[in-house]
Amino acid sequence: MTSTWVIDAVKLGEARGLPAADFYLQDRTQRSLSIPMTMFVLRAGGRTVVVDTGGPSDEQVIRRHHSFEYRVAPEEYPEAALSRIGVRPADVDLVVNTHLHWDHCSNNHLFPNAEIVVQRAELGYAVAPCPAHLAAYGIHPGDVPPFAQWLERVRALDGAARLAPGLEIVPLPGHSPGSQGVRVDAGDGTYVITGDCVDTLENWDHAGTGEPLPSGRFTDLPAFYSSLTMLKGTGWIPLPGHDHSIVDKGRFGTGSRLRSDMAPATAAGPSAPRTSDDRV
Repeated sequence: MTSTWVIDAVKLGEARGLPAADFYLQDRTQRSLSIPMTMFVLRAGGRTVVVDTGGPSDEQVIRRHHSFEYRVAPEEYPEAALSRIGVRPADVDLVVNTHLHWDHCSNNHLFPNAEIVVQRAELGYAVAPCPAHLAAYGIHPGDVPPFAQWLERVRALDGAARLAPGLEIVPLPGHSPGSQGVRVDAGDGTYVITGDCVDTLENWDHAGTGEPLPSGRFTDLPAFYSSLTMLKGTGWIPLPGHDHSIVDKGRFGTGSRLRSDMAPATAAGPSAPRTSDDRV
């Protein structure tokens, strides 16, 4: 038995003024980039699955922990963004975190009925990362990091796993020890939600060469290259974790007719002006 999934890419805010070298290995341009925070909502056969839950929307948390410009418009708050596509948090029965950096798991608590799936290697590293990676996991003095607020609902995996018909976990180590992707069978092809193994489409096809490029943030660069090479050989369609074109399009997998209970995907509002220098 197979299922055909429909995927909504939902924007949950935007970080601005980030160095390009963080996203493109050995980038020397000194560009500053803006990136969206992205949550993917998958639906098929009466099930609703969320992949990654974005960063915080609380202004005090943002100001306390993030020195760069990070904005969440009212329509980008998770509850509002989900409502716009006809989803209630209580209806989500599974959350997959591609990894446990703060910008991928800060809203897990909004899904009270969901089991949360992560790699065991990721969880093990998150509780005791090297000092340079503490902030990435949201570890700050006096605060409980996002990933530690819902550990009682975690199912830890050791490698690949089948979650449901047409939905599978793919290990993608490199950016972090337990990074993982989600392979999704949809109406118009097979997609892979990559997390930060592929931050943007520029990482997937660097400078038009057809070759992938790791980001400048990693725990294991050879593993990162191996994960990218594996993905390139699959023929799957990548859905990167931080690409504006993905959230702008919004819905994927619509080769088959949408069910009547799925609200149409709508833009959150007018996009910020695009330039080749500051948006990816």
